[in-house]
Amino acid sequence: MTDLIICGVDGSGATRHVLDTGRWLADGLGAQLVVIRATGPEVEAQVRAEVDEALGGASADVRIVKGDAPEVMLDAAKEDDAALVVIGTRGRGALRSALMGSVSHEVAARARRPVVVVPPGAKAPEPAPDSGSVVCGVDGSPQALAAVRVAQDLATRLGLRLVIVHARQNVAAAMAYRGARGSTPPVTGQEDSVAALVDEVLAQAHAAAGPDAVDVVEPGPPAEVLDQVAGREGAALIVIATRGAGGVRAAMLGSVARELAAHAGRPVVVLSEAAAAQSG
Repeated sequence: MTDLIICGVDGSGATRHVLDTGRWLADGLGAQLVVIRATGPEVEAQVRAEVDEALGGASADVRIVKGDAPEVMLDAAKEDDAALVVIGTRGRGALRSALMGSVSHEVAARARRPVVVVPPGAKAPEPAPDSGSVVCGVDGSPQALAAVRVAQDLATRLGLRLVIVHARQNVAAAMAYRGARGSTPPVTGQEDSVAALVDEVLAQAHAAAGPDAVDVVEPGPPAEVLDQVAGREGAALIVIATRGAGGVRAAMLGSVARELAAHAGRPVVVLSEAAAAQSG
């Protein structure tokens, strides 16, 4: 069965970048592209014309659906058994740099499928990035191992290298990421003990990824390290798992995912806890 990719657009300036990313993924994965706009029927002709122009004649199933945008996207992903959901977001300036748009935030936090978030100004993937890569962040958690498996699958099917990245804790990282998982090797401790924990994180990641993946370990805040490594490695995508906070805060994303989705230089594949469980 052909994979299906759902691409959500909203008529903003981000629409072109979102459609470019959705089309690149659909072409690379041999998937059917479905473009969804949550709006009223009065603008249907205009939306279809805009999508057709942006896609340059590429085939896509364009749907105009009335309803709340996050619910429309989540329902479509479930009903169509989508492999990926692609959606745009926006940053909010220096003082609120960790914030995403509310629609992309909710979809990424609740979806049971990996969500490809296209940050504002993110570099569009090249049509044939022969030397490119997929960068995946790992922290020793089961969710991160699920992200590695998703990243490996994407890298293999898109003809890219897989680069596994662990941002080793230092003081700056601890201050920036106060919610770090207990599985993340600590800032302090005997150097050989901490190094052994880092080795264990990487060994587990390689076991999930296969023998061809390479790894990078750098100290610093995870979002910063991942974006920098992605730039050096010519990454088309960054893949990261996140987690909800439970209860009434179940729609919250971790800080690393929020920062990357708002400001990374390329699209970010986000796995919620539900998506990680389904992919694991």
